[in-house]
Order: sequence, then structure tokens, then C-alpha cells
Amino acid sequence: MYATDTHLPLKRKRIITSCSECHRRKQKCDRQSPCNNCLARNVARKCVYNALQSSGQITEPPEVLGPEPSQDRVPVVPADDTQGSGGLGYSLVAGSNAFVGLKRVLQDEDEFQQITSAHNRPFRSPVWKTHARTLISQLPSKSVLQQLVDIFFSEVNWHYFILERFYFDDLFTRWQSTETRPVNYLSTQELSIELQYFPALLFQVVALSLQFLPPEALTLTQLSSPELSSSYKYSELGDELVTVLGRHGVALTAVLADFVRATWLKNFGRGIEAWHSAGNAIRQAQELSLHRQHDIHQSSPDGIEQTLSLIWYDDFKKRVWMNLFVWDSLMAMILGRPRTIHPDDCDAKLPIDCNIPRDPSKTVPMTVQPGESPNGPTTVSAGLFRYALACKFHEMRALKADRPHLKDHHIIQGLHEQVISLLDNVPPYLRFKSPDTSWDGEHSFLPQLREEVFMTANMFLMTLHRPHILASAQSRKAALEAALATLESQQRFFGQTSEHHYPLFGLAFYTIDASILLSVIVASYPPHGHEPRQYIHHVLQQAIDRLSHVQPYNSVARSGLGIVQRCYDKLKEACHSPTHTSATPTSSAMSPRFELQSLRQELSHRNSMSMKDVQSAPSSSSGPEGLDLLAPELSVIPDSFGETYWLDQLNLIQPLPVVAQEPDMFWDSLLFDSNIF
Repeated sequence: MYATDTHLPLKRKRIITSCSECHRRKQKCDRQSPCNNCLARNVARKCVYNALQSSGQITEPPEVLGPEPSQDRVPVVPADDTQGSGGLGYSLVAGSNAFVGLKRVLQDEDEFQQITSAHNRPFRSPVWKTHARTLISQLPSKSVLQQLVDIFFSEVNWHYFILERFYFDDLFTRWQSTETRPVNYLSTQELSIELQYFPALLFQVVALSLQFLPPEALTLTQLSSPELSSSYKYSELGDELVTVLGRHGVALTAVLADFVRATWLKNFGRGIEAWHSAGNAIRQAQELSLHRQHDIHQSSPDGIEQTLSLIWYDDFKKRVWMNLFVWDSLMAMILGRPRTIHPDDCDAKLPIDCNIPRDPSKTVPMTVQPGESPNGPTTVSAGLFRYALACKFHEMRALKADRPHLKDHHIIQGLHEQVISLLDNVPPYLRFKSPDTSWDGEHSFLPQLREEVFMTANMFLMTLHRPHILASAQSRKAALEAALATLESQQRFFGQTSEHHYPLFGLAFYTIDASILLSVIVASYPPHGHEPRQYIHHVLQQAIDRLSHVQPYNSVARSGLGIVQRCYDKLKEACHSPTHTSATPTSSAMSPRFELQSLRQELSHRNSMSMKDVQSAPSSSSGPEGLDLLAPELSVIPDSFGETYWLDQLNLIQPLPVVAQEPDMFWDSLLFDSNIF
């Protein structure tokens, strides 16, 4: 057992800066890791520090690096791991594993705290403080930062609703002034931890704002300076800063920094890296126990304002977790990768369907009732729909409905009907059919958000039915309807989108995904009527025009344009062939397996040639103005959504082992708009 004088008191007015051995021996410690005394005595393994101190000099209260790097401030990142897993990997949640039972065995709070502190203390390089200062010094000036933050919340955040303004503004104000006065929902220590990682979040906010910088912002003197030349640069700096500070699951700002970076990466076409960045955010969030339900109780009769602030802050954390859950599920669906989150591990309740006020301490939370919107649209309604859809994806994986040759097609039909029901029951201002448009004038993003909700649902339906389209007429029809609905929705979405929003991931991905699926169905089961053939050519030509228009701004569009063009060319060749122009229905009896194999081979060969021309397009993700001068060339960036990705999607389509199938008349049941011809 340890000697009693090595125990650290639970509460102490003066923070101990020496290591445990120097403190025990009452020696002056140089605060290195290991320190000079422990090295001289050959007891380096005993040189441990309290969990609330770093390997460098600290003050009380901990100071943070503010926006002016010239000031001599020392960043301190406490490593208090009372909510998450430490260096040994054990969770410290009560009852979760055998390690936390050690506390009961020891029957000594001090000794247990010392053991956990020793193992949970993160490694610190002696140069980490200097490196962190150097990185933070590359943030833009205060005035430019404020403008970019405003752009983020007006132009970007509504697409994702990642951040809440009350939370960001509280931290931004205190970081700029290095004010350590606690807010109602954060203690002094908690605030200091959040502020350590806040510059990393700022870097990512700047990067995402520059990705969607409105053209009028370019006329401002401050925004035309070289320091704002590259969103790529700022995103990389923010990621490096989080790495330097360490991903220990101690700060919500660190979670959000990785989350916002995942958004930036996805828009840049780097899906695999986005998946990893979102994974980092998820693991840190789990260490903060965001996936667990926490009850909030009022500490005193006169503490109503603090209690209200804590309730709203807890609801904000629920929104962060909900968004992470959605991203994990949807990215697993898009990339075909395993999920990081398992629903059985989560018991956090859903957030309240209402807007968080700018002053949470003055407002009592109230849920908006279904079918009502007394105070206008909420920032969480779309997220709640995506969450419900993500849960259906987990059901689909559990039932193996996303794999070919499923014996019971009722499983697929059941999931399909449940998704349609979810879509029909969204709030009226998000409803696709007969929407409530009375709020569109006040919230200009609502028409696009409405289309985005509709497209997400149809993407799920395409994913659900894709493996079964050559084996089931029902899935074939459902997939065709979803693909056509997606392409029509994308055309409307494109018409509502300003040029500076062209880098949006969904603006290209949904189009390419639906176009390829549509091409496969048409190639395998070509329509005989003139009207459906003309309509298919029309929507595919629209898709090509859209991708051509946005490809200078959008990495995903650049990589997918070539394969969509080849799909369209091959379908035109097929429709003009003697077999397909014949009035007889015998062409439908051609083997879908042969048609699909032929399409794969043709696209694989011809697309590898055409992509050479497409990759010569501008590499800037911010448009022809060249704001991303420091971004690497396309050949250097891992291309997650290149021709290989889209050809792999074809491999998900597996026909039954039948050489020929009966003519399919499902085209006759579809309605087409004759006004477009």
C-alpha cells in the first residue's frame, strides 16, 4: 500500500504542481515527466502527477490560450477522466466493469483516486505547449473570426444543425477575453477544459465557412487577405491541434471539432477520412457519456436559473449525440462500413423538439406537439427524422435485409412502409406532400431542407431495395420510383441552391447514386414505350447538366460525372439498337445478369479513359475564384467517391441464378409528366 502522506486531498485550495514522489519527499520538482529527482533516484516509474495537472507549469485557475498568441498564456488540459475510459481502457461508469469494483475493495477513496489518476494521466511532450501556441497563432484576427462565425451560422449550420448559438457564443466571448467566470451550466474547471479545445473548433468553423463563403463576402477587405486563402489549411490546422492536445474525451468542444471536420471532409469528397473523424468524435462523446441518460435535479430553491441552463445544456448534448448517431448510421449505409455505435449501448433520451433560446436560464423547455408549430420551425425536427431513419437502418442490418437473396420479402416491404410512414409524419413545414410554406419567407432554407429530408428517405429506400432489384419485381419498382423521385428532388434542390453552396456533398452524391441505379434497372429491363424512354433520357440529361455545372466546386461531382455520362451514353446506344427499338417485348427476356455484366465491363473500361479528362478540372473546392490555393491536387487526395466506389455499388446488385426472366410490365404502372417532352 502507498504511504498515507502520498494521498492527494479531494479538495485543496493550492494546486500541487510537483510529482507524487517530490511532494512526498518535500523536494523541489522541475515538473518534467519524469522529473530530475526521480531520474536521479532511478524511480522514473513512480514519477506521476495528479490528474488535474499537466507536465508543465500551471496556475490557478488554469489559463487558456486566447486569440492573441503574443500573450504569455500556458494552455492546460486537465485529464480528469471520471466519466470515461482512462489509459487502461476501462470505463469508470459505476457497475460497468471489474476495475470500478476496486474502489469497493480498497474502501479508500483517496487510494482509488491516486491509482486512476496515475493510469489516466495523458502523456505530454515537453514541446506540446509551444506547438499549440504556434498553431493557434494562425487563426484569423478577431474581426475576421466574428464575420466567419456569422457566416457559419447563417450559411452552413442550417444544413446540419451541429452547433447551438447560445453555447458557441458563451465560449467564444470567454475565449476572446480569456474570461474564466463560469457560465450557469459549466463550472470554472469545466469551462477551462472546454476553452482549451475551443480554438480547434474555431479552426473547423472557419474552414467550413470558407467552403461556403458567399460572393459578397469577398468584397470585404478583411476577407480578401492571404490568411483566408484556404479552407483546407484551416481544417488541417484544427485537426493537428486536437491531436496535440489529445483526444481524451474531456471536452465537448473537442467532440464538435472532430464532428465539424467530418462535415468538411465529406464535402471535400474524402468520405473515408470523414468516417474516421466522425469515429473520433463518437469515441470522445462516449467517454463523456453522451450516450447515457443523466437526470438533472435542482440543487437549491433559488437555483432555478442554473437548473434551467443545465437542462438546456443537457438537451444540447443530446442533440450532439443524436447527430453523431445519425452520421454513424448514414455513413455506414453510404460507405458500406461497420457501425461504431450500437443502439443497445445507448439509453440517452431524444432531445426536446423545440428551439434552444439564446438565454437558456430564462426559458422553460416545452415540446412542440405533433402537427403544431406555434413558434415556427425547430432546429431539431429534421434531426429527429434522420434519427428515426437511422434506427431503421440498424433494423435493416439486424434483419440482413440489405443483403441479396433474402427469403422473406415481407421484411423488406415492412421496412419500406415504415419509412414512408416516417416521411408522412414529419412536421408540416418539412412535409413533402402539401407542406406548410407559411414559414418559408422567414426561414429561407426550409424549401431546401424539405427536399433534403425527402432525398434522405429515398436514399434509404434505394439502399434497401438495391440488392433485390433483379430478383424481385416489387423491389425493382420501388427502387425505380425512389431513384426517379431523388433525381426530380435534386433538380428542385439545385434550382434553390446558390452558387456558393455548390460544394455540398448531397448536391452531387444523391444525383450520382440515383442515376447509376436508374441506369442499371433500365439496362436490365428497358421500357418499351416511347414516353418512359424519353423521360429516362430527360432526367439523366438533367443529372449530367447539374454535375457539369457544379463539378468545378464539388469533388464528388467531378469524380462521378464521367460514370454517369457513360451510363447515359450506353443507354442511348441500347435504345437505338435494333433489339430495343423493336415493338416486340422479347427484349425484356434478355438475361439481366448479362445486361448488368455488360454494363459493368463497359463502364469500367470506358470510364477509366474519360475520368482523365474530368480530373483535369480545377481542384479548388471553393470555386473558380481559387480560395483553396493550398489544397492538394486531386491525385494526392484519397478519392472516396471515384469510379471505383460507384462500380462497387453495381456489385451490390445480385440477380437470381436464372438465365431469362418473363417480360416485366412494371413500367406501365408508372406515371410520367408529358409536359417535359
